[in-house]
Amino acid sequence: MGFRFRKSVSIIPGLRVNFSNGTPSLSIGPRGASVSIGKRGTYANLGLPGSGLSYRTRLDKAARASSRHDDANDLAQHRELLEQDALFLQEAIDAIANIHELTPDPSLCQTIDEMVHIYWKEKHGETDLPAPIRPEKPPIVAPPVEPTPDEGVGMLSKWLESSSARQLRQEANQHHWQLSMVEWQDEQALIKLRYQQQRMAWAEQYALWQFERTERQKLKENHSGKSQLDVVLADTAYFEQLLDQTLQQTIWPRETLVSYQVETISSTVFLDVDLPEIEVMPDRLYVVNAKGNELTEKPYSQKRLREIYARHVHGCLLRLAGIVLSAIPFERVVVSGFTQRLSKSSGYLEEQYILSCEFTRVGMLDLNFSNIDQIDPIAALERFHLVRNMTVTCIFHEIEPLKTTVGTH
Repeated sequence: MGFRFRKSVSIIPGLRVNFSNGTPSLSIGPRGASVSIGKRGTYANLGLPGSGLSYRTRLDKAARASSRHDDANDLAQHRELLEQDALFLQEAIDAIANIHELTPDPSLCQTIDEMVHIYWKEKHGETDLPAPIRPEKPPIVAPPVEPTPDEGVGMLSKWLESSSARQLRQEANQHHWQLSMVEWQDEQALIKLRYQQQRMAWAEQYALWQFERTERQKLKENHSGKSQLDVVLADTAYFEQLLDQTLQQTIWPRETLVSYQVETISSTVFLDVDLPEIEVMPDRLYVVNAKGNELTEKPYSQKRLREIYARHVHGCLLRLAGIVLSAIPFERVVVSGFTQRLSKSSGYLEEQYILSCEFTRVGMLDLNFSNIDQIDPIAALERFHLVRNMTVTCIFHEIEPLKTTVGTH
């Protein structure tokens, strides 16, 4: 049932935390919690289901320090560190429940006129672009002149020079000339090679210039008589590319698959998102025990877990709508979320839609994004055209999502 659209993108996970030597770092954590005991000490290994969060801390450090030194400061310091770790983990869990707080403000999106200007500059530019300048042929450099027999001797010395001295002078002049000739030949070969490389590069640039010039001219002729806005709106692939790039740059708590369809004429984007199952949501608190030497678990009640899940999935839809409306200047976004559930009729996992909402730019601009941490994503979606079958205890039942064409709800 899910992924009704041809285009799709995978949003990579970006909220993965563990602790190493007291410093938070990025990693992937397992589900559940465990304790490992070995020669190097006793450690707690905690994984927050569905969040990608993991935590590892030593449990026996404070106790051993106390037995050796009976130092109350060590215990107090260890408790403080554990409390900081517990707070950090709780903030990470809260960030998953409140994913809507990362929703971008649609008012920051460029206008359609600004996008038309950018599009026209990128796609058309100038049809009379200057041609690449052809490299000039390097000037011819004359080779070194071969020395004459009297090279390097004066008029008077010529009459006094012995035959053996004359021979040595002429041999030295000839040797220096031959060395100069080798250097000249090497330099000329290098200059020729550089010129050939420049010519090849110029030839490629010139061919590309000719092609682009011809294509731009064709586009100009094909678009003759059409408004720039009509030309832009006819290029659905351009908006798909913008949306795809924006979604790929988005950080998400888990790898999330999104498929989408862009309708430029109706100024609408449709999205289907694969929501997490409630079974993989963080389902417990972590607090410091009374002794202050370890973290302990406090499982959520089923009701509380369902409330967190409901807040998260509503927040996912709200954030996706904000991402789209801040990336492209469209007027509507229809986001439908589905999840995998065990079918009571077949016994197999099946995809079932549980939320579907049509967001409008006007409605989104009515939200106070400067105070978004005070917004309840569940109540926020109820301001729009929302299709949902949720009980008062936040149990979701299957729905029929909004249609993929505007006006056919």
